[in-house]
Amino acid sequence: MENAVFIRPNDSVVTVTEAVSRGGVVRYPDGQTVTAVQDIPIYHKVAVVEIGKGGAVYKYGEKIGLASADIHVGEHVHTHNLESERA
Repeated sequence: MENAVFIRPNDSVVTVTEAVSRGGVVRYPDGQTVTAVQDIPIYHKVAVVEIGKGGAVYKYGEKIGLASADIHVGEHVHTHNLESERA
């Protein structure tokens, strides 16, 4: 059963629909999975691809900001490693 939302093929993150503990499996459409390397709170984002520092982060097909640090697959993506481009 899926526990994350993935909308567009270019998305670099998924949003979990339940809390996922470190080592837990995040399942999203088409049978894709990623293992959480940190505890992920419900409705937060998890990286599904490697994102280099300064790289764009995409959610639901939209660019939501830039990585402020290298982000590895399975990491929590939030304000500690994501910068908004909003002024």
